[in-house]
Amino acid sequence: MTQTIKNRAYGVDVSSFNNANVTEYTNAGADFVLVKVSEGLDYRNPKAKSQVDSTKQNNVVPMAYHYARFSDSSNVAVQEGNYAISSAKLSGVAVGSFLACDYEQGSGNEARGDREANTTAILAFLDTIVSAGYKPLLYSGAYLMKNKINTSRILAKYPDCLWVAAYPLGNGVPTNVPDFGYFPSMDGVAIWQFTDNWKGMSVDGNIAVKSLSFNFNVSKPSSQAVKTSTQPKTWTDVQGMTWHEEHGTFITGGAINLRWGANIQSTLIATLPAGSEVKYNAWARDNVGRVWLQQPRENGHDGYLVGRVGTEAWGTFK
Repeated sequence: MTQTIKNRAYGVDVSSFNNANVTEYTNAGADFVLVKVSEGLDYRNPKAKSQVDSTKQNNVVPMAYHYARFSDSSNVAVQEGNYAISSAKLSGVAVGSFLACDYEQGSGNEARGDREANTTAILAFLDTIVSAGYKPLLYSGAYLMKNKINTSRILAKYPDCLWVAAYPLGNGVPTNVPDFGYFPSMDGVAIWQFTDNWKGMSVDGNIAVKSLSFNFNVSKPSSQAVKTSTQPKTWTDVQGMTWHEEHGTFITGGAINLRWGANIQSTLIATLPAGSEVKYNAWARDNVGRVWLQQPRENGHDGYLVGRVGTEAWGTFK
């Protein structure tokens, strides 16, 4: 089945910080939804499947994106490409749809290195997902695209694949429609993310600046549309760990490592000193008895730390 997103159609992109039920956004006029499915090599959005199912139930086109942490490493980019492919499939985003590489500075990704090395790594990711049948998009901010990515090389291989973020009114300002007087002057843009607070709903607002066509099956899931009030309170991640939603505060009793994944081999974000106050929204126990806490961070990227080993708490819960 051929699907087309019309030029000037509106859309949103969502992550674990947004509703599992996207009906609010589609009712507001979103004709496509880009769902965050994964990040790096050790994170999958626990709401992705529900968000994709809800998108289909609302007769709206679902697409996917992966937050990159491969920096300028082509070898890691290929691994992340394969992880993104499996994550998209598990979430229900069919082969033939768009799968975007979200390439930014920070949250485990280093984009300030060599421009050409960054570009080569991005192409390695895009080549990987294209070889699996997905259509490519590259997301980043306008400044980074112009200064740290050779978009000419990207577009020579994958024309009109850029998804660019540029907010004329700044962060957090509600807006309904983009001001094309401030459109980022760039070649090859397919989608413009023009706000992070579309219609006051605290969700990123996007507009297609060309028609996007692709072939995939958008049949509705057999289950009923997910409702926010019945979101699952537990989920199992890619490591097989079962997470339980719980909102609380943990105060570290000593120095504790904060990592990008719930694994002692995962990349270190920082070492938190004793007395650090951590807001967490979920916990899980690994196979050796460590209790991991999930800390929500900026842009939907979570951090993880050990709060207890066996019966011994590594700090104070409140």
